[in-house]
Amino acid sequence: GRPQFSAVLECAAEARRLGKHVWADGGVRHPRDVALALAAGASQVMVGSWFAGTHESPGDLHDDGNGRLYKESFGMASARAVAARTRGGSAFERARKGLYEEGISSSRMYLDARRPGVEDLIDHITAGVRSAATYVGATSIDELHERAAVGIQSAAGYEEGRPLPDGW
Repeated sequence: GRPQFSAVLECAAEARRLGKHVWADGGVRHPRDVALALAAGASQVMVGSWFAGTHESPGDLHDDGNGRLYKESFGMASARAVAARTRGGSAFERARKGLYEEGISSSRMYLDARRPGVEDLIDHITAGVRSAATYVGATSIDELHERAAVGIQSAAGYEEGRPLPDGW
């Protein structure tokens, strides 16, 4: 694989040259990852798996046999999704579209009452992007891309930058 930031940076540069847009898809675990993808030049960022594990998301609830509830999640380019979309097509069409399958066919997204819901997730994402924009004085996504200066941070630097505990 290729690091997501580098891939988005290079693809977005070429897309902008052609007057097109890039969607960043993959590698997003935290709001900072959304901000990084936008800073690299993505116009949009896919975050579907974040929402798949919420109570509000569509899908059947399953029990894992130990009393834990989960929903199945799968990407729209996965073998499962491609098969469902091409079920009525010819054998040739199914085979042709099957060449482009990628991603995880199925994963369990366990539900947790302590986990944020959709509204909270959206708030976290937008707050993270807004915070990144304020650091560079950007008032739009385009300005965030133009003004962002991204560097490599060591693990020690990351730990040092974490908030202090409530008490000493």
